[in-house]
Amino acid sequence: MSKIIDQPVLVITDREIPRRFFWFKRWVSVSKIMDAWKEVGRWWEEDQEKTFFRVVSAEGSIYEVYSEKRRWNLYKVYD
Repeated sequence: MSKIIDQPVLVITDREIPRRFFWFKRWVSVSKIMDAWKEVGRWWEEDQEKTFFRVVSAEGSIYEVYSEKRRWNLYKVYD
């Protein structure tokens, strides 16, 4: 199962790849990038392209984060 969060987060990157992010009063370190993709969304409403990453944390949890215009959001948390 998963929960959609879709809230802004502070992300530390290395060449635009997320390496860690701050969520729920702690830093989450990314140990692996499982997948990456781009989505345009509602292009007819001039939505900007988003770059998504499905990541595995050092503790083994799975998250999805995305960037849009250099701003980052935590999109989804997997149980």
